[in-house]
Amino acid sequence: MWINNNKEQSLVYKPIITDYLTHAQKEDVEGFPSLNADDCAEINRHFTPYIFYRRTSQGRYTCFCTSCNHEFKVNTADYGDIYHAEDIIIRHNYMGTCPCCGAKAEYKAAGYKHVQLNEVVDFVIYKAVKEVVYIYAATIHKDYNEYGTENFDRSPDLWVDFQKLYVLRKGSADVYHSHASFCRIGWCYMIEPMKRKMCSTFNNGFADHRQVYLYKNIIKDTFLKYSGFDCYCCRHYIREYDQERYYTAYAMYPILEMAVKMNCDTMVQDLLWRNKKNYKILNWNATSPKKFFKHLTLNEVKAFLDNHTPARVIEVYQDFKRKGKKKDIFYCRMYSYITDYCTSIEKAGVDPEQALEYLRKVMKHSPEEERCEDDHSEIRRLVKLYDDYANIGLKIGYDFHLKNIAFPRDLNEAHDNAVENFNFMEEERKRKEAAEREEAYKPRYKKLCKKYKGYSYPGIQLVVPENAESIIKEGKDLRICVGGYASRHCSGVTTILFIRKPSDLDKSWFTIEIDNADHIVQCHGFKNEQAKDPLTGKKLEKPEIIKAFEVNFQEWLNSQKKLTKRRKAS
Repeated sequence: MWINNNKEQSLVYKPIITDYLTHAQKEDVEGFPSLNADDCAEINRHFTPYIFYRRTSQGRYTCFCTSCNHEFKVNTADYGDIYHAEDIIIRHNYMGTCPCCGAKAEYKAAGYKHVQLNEVVDFVIYKAVKEVVYIYAATIHKDYNEYGTENFDRSPDLWVDFQKLYVLRKGSADVYHSHASFCRIGWCYMIEPMKRKMCSTFNNGFADHRQVYLYKNIIKDTFLKYSGFDCYCCRHYIREYDQERYYTAYAMYPILEMAVKMNCDTMVQDLLWRNKKNYKILNWNATSPKKFFKHLTLNEVKAFLDNHTPARVIEVYQDFKRKGKKKDIFYCRMYSYITDYCTSIEKAGVDPEQALEYLRKVMKHSPEEERCEDDHSEIRRLVKLYDDYANIGLKIGYDFHLKNIAFPRDLNEAHDNAVENFNFMEEERKRKEAAEREEAYKPRYKKLCKKYKGYSYPGIQLVVPENAESIIKEGKDLRICVGGYASRHCSGVTTILFIRKPSDLDKSWFTIEIDNADHIVQCHGFKNEQAKDPLTGKKLEKPEIIKAFEVNFQEWLNSQKKLTKRRKAS
């Protein structure tokens, strides 16, 4: 809570338990400078100010400003009052000025119930002790609703949720987080060190509330002034709200400043966001630019940075270099693309180097009208085409150990033939599955025909669907969703019947669904009777003959159930 005693302000936190920390870690946590009265006043300044007033007599008011925590009196009738303002209007929700601190604030009547006068602000506070930089992150809640009571407390209802504490030294960094825990002394904070140190200040990765930085200018007097954050932030690769992540990385790896200035953006992003150090090609503990890149000359480094080459491509280049193979950046990019994204080529057992050499030959003989504008786009198009060819070829059983299959003379023709064969096999598979379903449906079809053969109604003929395709066709003709019930009907989960006019049995009219308990579930016609008459514009309704049929058909189904029970009983 907030203590305001003789203008001395301080924050009282929940008890902090550090039993699980080592001696050095305890010194880090306890070494954070406590917030003094000036700090509390600075924190309070960033909350929305209000002036709570109470009328004591005609024209006399006692006011209390939440910005400076001072009480003052206003007498609108006495022009000699030092707090009197000639044009002052003290009224609920009116704006005014505090005579003590000059803050523009909104008047609120004390003694009345207030709601939604609570405010939450995320604070990031920078402190420095010699060469150690402390970054304290906390969510501070301030509740003014208590001011609505008649005997309101002058101290605001304020509490602090500690989030993280960064302890940064040149060459090392430690980050501590907290979680609330209940113990014998009540609620307290358990402080624990974090394994992943490069993290966002607040637990959700970004500020849910308004975020305020206090005393950030102190870093100009510490080792962080050389971090190069402003240069990196200007290129929009990191948000302002995540600068603590950057400062932590710089404290651990001072070479980060050089990496930023050398435009190693992809490597820096890997380090900050993925905690990926790319140790195969980079040495983050290096003390000079020459030692930062492993096994690369300065000319090679310059070429990679000029082309904005990803770290994965540089790894491929180094692998070839160790094997004694000299490959250019373009080749390494394509090789990396094949190995990382083209999974079908790998599944087919084709060597990526052989595949790339084959595709470069194909590119030379590609017709001009089919080529992309540049070689890079063209080879990527051919890689995708070849990967798709390998994917389809595996599905239809191609043997890619054969040279004419793995490396066809005409890739486009081979791809088209593979697609044609695949489509033919798919159609044949679907035809066989449909024939099997139809064969399995025949006993149920005969049973349904026998069951509903004995029912008749004037002007209506019931038709049992012959197969699933006929139900799908019915749904398309009537523009309803009955086609989705085809498999359920064939398997016996539900029953679909067509309602036809005896004079035109081939034309769709209405469709009815019956559950296994012989209850009518639904009966609908064209567009579920949601269509409108083109002449009148009114919604079409079920014909009276269909409504009468539903009642009669349900009665018949009930009578058939009773008849079946009697037969079983006898």
